[in-house]
Amino acid sequence: MNLMMSLDWILLITMSLTFCQQLFSRKFNLFGILSIVSLATYIALHSYSTGLSIFVLLLFIGGLGLIGLEMFVPGGIVGTVGIITVVYAIIYVNKSTYYIAFILIISLILAVILYYVNRSVFHKKLVFLDRLVLTDAISTEGGYVASESRTELVGKKLQAYTDLRPAGVAVFGDEKLDVVTDGDFIEKGNNIEIIRVEGMRIVVKKI
Repeated sequence: MNLMMSLDWILLITMSLTFCQQLFSRKFNLFGILSIVSLATYIALHSYSTGLSIFVLLLFIGGLGLIGLEMFVPGGIVGTVGIITVVYAIIYVNKSTYYIAFILIISLILAVILYYVNRSVFHKKLVFLDRLVLTDAISTEGGYVASESRTELVGKKLQAYTDLRPAGVAVFGDEKLDVVTDGDFIEKGNNIEIIRVEGMRIVVKKI
């Protein structure tokens, strides 16, 4: 095994494990930095040996950009496309396609093992993703009410109690209602208006 192959193993496994560990940290920290640095070093080394490709550079930057954009446009689709783009860049920049695919599979297996160790042994949660999902408990004790068809609410003004991604909770008087937008992201605290009621579905928009 030559030096470049050894570096491939080290960099890609480091990238996978540190990315996995970052998911269990509330803030972007050393794990996230190491993951990005490992990926960037891998891309740089192979770009240097094969010649810098603008296409690979665009794949790398675009993939990371889409993953970062997922923080502000939740839903999973943007982030998934970003991850696929980065993986494609990793394989494309390497001449040994099957060999690098094998390393990626091993890296993924190790990351999955680390994930289950964090979840099962240390009982950690994916706190880094908290901002992407609605985590507030919904209960009648908390003032929440079932969203049965309430057409009389159309046109009423509410306030977003949680971020709407696009679903969330809004406050109407003393009630907390399950609401959803037409796909827009609305931060908590913003004033919103009910534009229609479809059965149990209360659709709102930002005012």
